[in-house]
Amino acid sequence: MNFGMVEFIETKDFQYVRIFKNGNGSVMKCIKEKYGDNGYTSTNHLNKKTRWVVIRDPYERFISGLAYDLKRHKVKIEDVNIKKLFYMHQLHLRNSWSGNFKHSISQMPFMLTTQITHFIDIKDLNIFLKMHFGKTEKINNNNSKKQEVENFLDKNDIMKYLHMDYYVYNFIKTSPFLWEWQHGKIF
Repeated sequence: MNFGMVEFIETKDFQYVRIFKNGNGSVMKCIKEKYGDNGYTSTNHLNKKTRWVVIRDPYERFISGLAYDLKRHKVKIEDVNIKKLFYMHQLHLRNSWSGNFKHSISQMPFMLTTQITHFIDIKDLNIFLKMHFGKTEKINNNNSKKQEVENFLDKNDIMKYLHMDYYVYNFIKTSPFLWEWQHGKIF
């Protein structure tokens, strides 16, 4: 796991922890529309603000990220060594600048040292965006490629690599830091 390379999108109201394949495109579109091009910055520093992140079921995220990378780089699933997706270096600044990093990597490293105040499950993202930004956006939907990837893989083999991710995900889902609409707006 790599514990660096965490990016916060900071506005006057909050810090959003960016995790790709967790509704990031939808969130960023809402932030840009509400705060404008000059109303937010990218930073790696923690500030005393509400800090939130979107979490996603680890298996769903893995499939979505792998399908995205395969389509983006025009690679066939049968040509990929799946085990290497779990054991190679995850992030490097050089790759980040060009957007060339694994979108199937674990979401845990993005959360470990970031002092999150609110976790938003991706299943609640639409209502969260409506409450906080007055709208919802659904950007990426690549169901045919995801289905192709899922049909090729053995889910039980993949789940062997995701057990720690599920441990953290399920812990968050039962924690008081998980946002639900009844908690109201957080910024």
